[in-house]
Amino acid sequence: MTYRVMKPRPPGSHYEALAKAIGQVGGLNQAADVVERPRASLHAAGDPDTPDRKRVKLSYAEACKLAGAGGTALAEHIAHEAGGVFVPGGAIDQAALQAQLATFTAESGEMVSEMIRRAADGEFDHLDGAASLSLIQDALRPMLALYHHCKARAAQR
Repeated sequence: MTYRVMKPRPPGSHYEALAKAIGQVGGLNQAADVVERPRASLHAAGDPDTPDRKRVKLSYAEACKLAGAGGTALAEHIAHEAGGVFVPGGAIDQAALQAQLATFTAESGEMVSEMIRRAADGEFDHLDGAASLSLIQDALRPMLALYHHCKARAAQR
């Protein structure tokens, strides 16, 4: 699922992760309340076009508050930067399992289709790679939820 709360951010950037996290917690107003800072200040922290003289940063504590409120895009970004993946915890119920399977099927189908289209000309360049990142992330999220669910179920014996 893609959250568009602000203008598009560079794919795979911490700016994109922050914009997604803001959307995940309900928008800029709610996110500003969560991190207890003015809306304009939080917006400036997530805007790569903010002039250096006005640049503000998001603290680690604020990132943790956003993640705790459901803004998991920041945790996903940090995991990717570290060469790993973010796997949310916990087993899911039967209805959620079916929903995750449906979401994974739709997202992975869209990802494969788009990547085949982009590679069809024989050249998969940096623009193709950048455009594919969000599609891959969208397919990874439900797949990782399914992985964690299966891992939790297997441990129950």
